[in-house]
Amino acid sequence: MEEAKITPIDVGIIGCLHRDARKSFVKIAEELHVPESTVRHRLNRLVRHGIVEFAAVTNPLRMGYQVWAIIEIQAQPSLIPLVARQLAKATEVYFVGITTGRCDIFVSAVFRSNDELLDFLTTRLAKIRGITRTSTSTVLEVVKRTLALSVPNALATSRGSAKTSRRQ
Repeated sequence: MEEAKITPIDVGIIGCLHRDARKSFVKIAEELHVPESTVRHRLNRLVRHGIVEFAAVTNPLRMGYQVWAIIEIQAQPSLIPLVARQLAKATEVYFVGITTGRCDIFVSAVFRSNDELLDFLTTRLAKIRGITRTSTSTVLEVVKRTLALSVPNALATSRGSAKTSRRQ
């Protein structure tokens, strides 16, 4: 699949969805002054190319998860990918990243209580071969939480005019 070019209209569609992910194609088209079919086709293309993804993002605090943990893990170098894949299988874990720096794997997870976190750290992590050290922090207050990344200015301005982008 060839790389999708992001046009100013695409940037506008993404911006509309960042502000209101449930906004209809018709409303987006009205806001951008383009036909509804343009919005529909462009959004389908953005999804097909993996540029835009849709998900229902829940608030863990409203679902009974009172403990948000950030776990930094050091692992045997040859086992880092294996450890990361094992961690990703845990239902409490919502992010796993292989990193550089003071830890090899960065994990974010939610738990209903400190007892659940303690069990995860002392029982379940202990069973994963290759982990050599962990450091766990809990989030005391969420200051910002978003999945909506802004489109880099270079992409928003360097792809040509809206008139040109309609033909792509």
